Amino acid sequence: MPQAQDIIVNNGAETPVAKTFTLINPAAGDGGVAMWALKEGLISSVFPSFTAVAAKTANKSRKLTLKLRVPSSYTDAVTGLTAVGSAAEANVTMSIPDDFPESRKDDVTAFVTNIMKDTLVQEMLHDAYPAT
Repeated sequence: MPQAQDIIVNNGAETPVAKTFTLINPAAGDGGVAMWALKEGLISSVFPSFTAVAAKTANKSRKLTLKLRVPSSYTDAVTGLTAVGSAAEANVTMSIPDDFPESRKDDVTAFVTNIMKDTLVQEMLHDAYPAT
């Protein structure tokens, strides 16, 4: 398993700013959940979070599920406290069969990584609408 560490990514500002998703806890072995949080906001319930879960499946493969959750917040007009609003969420699941050739794994990794960087995919992600 890869060594869990903080994750640094650029935000979506016109002049991107590097943001650090701090490792909250590494996965405790196979089937465990690794969790990171971008510790920005007045209360922890509005911190954007990223999780990764991987496990062996019954059909002789491994399954990795990634989830990025970005909550919104607002100030409650009555109490003046920060309240949690709706949250945007992205889920990506990757399945690698046990008999999948090692020689093809680099291509699969590159395809998944690069397709997430693709302009059209990013446009679809922006408003959660498919390309038409």
